[in-house]
Amino acid sequence: MSAITVDKVTLLQAVILQVEETLRRLGSGYTVARQATLDSPHVMKSKREVTGIEASYLANALAGNIQEREFCLRTLRGMRLPDAPERAALGCVVGIGPPDGPAERLYFILPVCGGMEIPVQDDARTIRVVTPETPVAKALLGKSLGDEVRLRKDQERPDSVRLLV
Repeated sequence: MSAITVDKVTLLQAVILQVEETLRRLGSGYTVARQATLDSPHVMKSKREVTGIEASYLANALAGNIQEREFCLRTLRGMRLPDAPERAALGCVVGIGPPDGPAERLYFILPVCGGMEIPVQDDARTIRVVTPETPVAKALLGKSLGDEVRLRKDQERPDSVRLLV
């Protein structure tokens, strides 16, 4: 078993920083799209003159994405991480690998931001954020240290669960 230690608070802060950066980029894109909507002529001269309409659609989509990211930030900032859980739960970092080997994959179970990857310091691996709705998280939630889990149906040998707290 590999000796990997993970500071969940630092890991959660890294996720928050990624969401904040995404929010900044979305905000600047929204500003540009909104200004393009305002600057376009309000009366179309031809059926091919749709720049203002397209900019409007883009601005609306970006506004929705911004609201979603703001919700993610509120959720993450208000989250309480478990101190020493005996079973995999929301806020846990879980390692998966063969029973007789090191953890090959690392997962951070959070209520939002699924799919994000956070690099592990002093290691070439990343920790993938999964949400409770994903098949991986469903397979891991409630498991204890050493429990066996199959993440794929075609998997020959089950993997072993490691709670990295």
